[in-house]
Amino acid sequence: MKEIVHISEAFGGGVLSMLTQLSNRAAAAGFGVTILHSIRPETPVNFARLFHPAINLVHVNMHRDVHPAKDWTGVWTLVRALRQCEPSVVHLHSSKAGVLGRAAARIAAPNARVFYSPHGLAFLRRDVAPARQLAYLSFERIAARMGGTIVACSASELQEIESRIDPPSALLIENGVNVAEIPPRIEKVDGDIVIGMSGRASYQKNHEAFAELAIRFQAPSVSFLWIGGNADELPSHAKQAVTCSGWVTRDRALELTSKLDVYVQTSRWEGMPIALIEAQVAGVPAVVTDVVGNRDVVRHGVTGFVAKNIEEMRTYITRLRDDPALRARMGAAARQSASTRFSMDSIFRQWLSIYEFGAEKHVREPLAPSEVASYETAPTHRFEAK
Repeated sequence: MKEIVHISEAFGGGVLSMLTQLSNRAAAAGFGVTILHSIRPETPVNFARLFHPAINLVHVNMHRDVHPAKDWTGVWTLVRALRQCEPSVVHLHSSKAGVLGRAAARIAAPNARVFYSPHGLAFLRRDVAPARQLAYLSFERIAARMGGTIVACSASELQEIESRIDPPSALLIENGVNVAEIPPRIEKVDGDIVIGMSGRASYQKNHEAFAELAIRFQAPSVSFLWIGGNADELPSHAKQAVTCSGWVTRDRALELTSKLDVYVQTSRWEGMPIALIEAQVAGVPAVVTDVVGNRDVVRHGVTGFVAKNIEEMRTYITRLRDDPALRARMGAAARQSASTRFSMDSIFRQWLSIYEFGAEKHVREPLAPSEVASYETAPTHRFEAK
């Protein structure tokens, strides 16, 4: 039986969502699975309940920011853990584990197949200085030479990896969701419009832009809902314009998403956002910023709109607000396309293939003709953050 070891310092959010899906399915398929993980503020208190009982969860200390002494200690902590596991596959999640894990695997598991999922490239971050962006890019280039395969979660992310990191081995496997557990969008008869986003308050998610959109659209028949957000995290002048759910369970978040008429993603950068995929599977048309990940999920003009700035987002939201037929048509197209393309059943088969046979045997399941057309006609501009 193969032993798969996942390593993740970023143990929360979308990374945790994908990690639970992959590890639970592998454990159910008979693989031995160990997860070496750190704890972040966003890590759920009851995270152990998310995992298959056969999975071995091991807490290890990995420092989030760059810290030479602590990172050196982190490498040798991972080396000791990997030697105990004797893995045939090592799967690394997010940038810190991607660097430390490849160094540790080279020492402790030289015969294992090593895969690294960035889940959003650190050198694309907009909340750090250019010098730090360059440092992150340099770390990625150095780590890529330690071996293993970088697995992008979106076509845009793969393009950034190949053009800027130039690794010896890279491929694409998109993020996926359990389609069966996502409730479809609820049709309304009262004519009121609910526009929403999902996620935590962060510079990356740009929740302030969502609040500004809500202020511009204030009307009795239009409401803005922030799923997972708290009112005290909003600018003071926007508190009356946005309804906040506060922290909710994933099931509750999916339930609230099904009640939306338009989903909005204002991110400054992404890998491939799970919440956006879930909204598309639910059949909710989306208006998103033109950044890595967002532009890959939404088929511009078919399942929603990709905008280069806030003014364009406002224009597209207005179109969807005022045209029920357009909302219905785009929502139906989103559900039909996303339910097939992002089904975790097919995504896991791709991961299983490279776990078993290596990256050279990976063949991506083909896109439907309509999806190919959407890539060819997608807008090429970049989102202009304000």
